[in-house]
Amino acid sequence: MLQGQVAIITGGSVGIGRATALCLMQLGATVVVVSRNPQRIEQTQDWLRQQVPGAEVLGLALDVSNEADMLQMVDKTQQRFGRIDVLIAAAGILRAGKGELLTVAQMSSAEWDEVLDINLKGTYLSNHAVLPVMMKQGSGQIINVSSTSGRKGYAFDSAYCASKFAVIGMSESLAEEVRPLGIRVQVLLPGVIDTPIWRQNGPIPKPADVLPVERVAKLLSYMVRIPSDAVCLEMVIEPLRVRDKPAWLGRSQAVSEQQIYSWS
Repeated sequence: MLQGQVAIITGGSVGIGRATALCLMQLGATVVVVSRNPQRIEQTQDWLRQQVPGAEVLGLALDVSNEADMLQMVDKTQQRFGRIDVLIAAAGILRAGKGELLTVAQMSSAEWDEVLDINLKGTYLSNHAVLPVMMKQGSGQIINVSSTSGRKGYAFDSAYCASKFAVIGMSESLAEEVRPLGIRVQVLLPGVIDTPIWRQNGPIPKPADVLPVERVAKLLSYMVRIPSDAVCLEMVIEPLRVRDKPAWLGRSQAVSEQQIYSWS
């Protein structure tokens, strides 16, 4: 359980961040949710208090891509709760502006910068802001949310993929730097998850098998709670794709699918 621990979650008003905030609060943590949208932050804060009566939650309308905002995030958390035990950096966008599908040739430098500023710079700034507190405590955990798009590039997702590749590299470097100081840094790579980010995919259809955000939240809570002498390396979570038949089915005429999956 996480009683007495204070967790900051960026991107905490929607999707993975919101589900993770609820999961950590149910485990006893005090939670600080951070998002650019003041209205969504207020709604999320109220919703979390209804879900876990008596639990402590603080909502902050701040921009992860703004260094002053991230320093304010740390200051307000310390003033209210006196410590920071966990940072989950989940803030991110898929595309800039109106979310149009753009190739590298079509994308402006401003559109490129908008994605990188939130996904990569925002991860760096949130990490950078909490580190002095964790270093002084001699303890702390950071989990940066990347993506399986940080392993493979996809058409129309160049900026997103570049940012998520970079988050993995930054997280691995930081993990080596702060491990001797008692701070654990891990990175999570979700695959196809049912989040509002899919609205930016326009005509690209949502796959038949997608995971709900609650699955990712439970994995993040597990990563927070593993023993202090262990670390999860590049955790990937993807749909099982139960609707897809295995490639080997049909290759053997001696055994039918019914026989293979029969309990008898």
